Amino acid sequence: MTDKNIIWRDNYSRDNENEGSKHKRLENAAYEAAIEENRRNHARFVKISAAAFIILAALLAILIFRGSNFADDNRVAAIEKKLDRLEDEFIALKVYIASKLDQAIKEMERERQSLLTQNSSEENVPAPAQETQDEKKPKVHKVLPGESLARISRYHGLTIQQLREYNNLGPDSVIHPGDELKLTP
Repeated sequence: MTDKNIIWRDNYSRDNENEGSKHKRLENAAYEAAIEENRRNHARFVKISAAAFIILAALLAILIFRGSNFADDNRVAAIEKKLDRLEDEFIALKVYIASKLDQAIKEMERERQSLLTQNSSEENVPAPAQETQDEKKPKVHKVLPGESLARISRYHGLTIQQLREYNNLGPDSVIHPGDELKLTP
């Protein structure tokens, strides 16, 4: 491999990192917009529900104080019970909506965290292996679907060139799922 190819691949990997950070910013912006939209919807619903409750309470108050023939104690008690029940149902509805909104936000946060950990685990190169860990390392890696020499080398703390040398692979060699690659010379 020539120095020119190495420089090209370094520039290529830098471009991919820039695109990845742009993608993360877009994901974060979309996530923040979704949360803000949920908050606005929740606030709008609470305002509408509160207005409906106030109108209902006003109508009941008008009925109670409208005339002396509606003002007997039994009817007032029945209306107060209904009003209390409506108030309890309204509070229960508010609590239910708030809990559902919290669940949705938490689920979105978990998905965001899993996406961030997936992206960071693919970008982070593991630290070089210590000598005491060399004995515990596997000697062979079985290629899985979607794996590349770059991913395998990062996972095992090797360079791509080392992996190629250990397995007599040229620059144009292709690996396939099921292939077994040596991880030691």
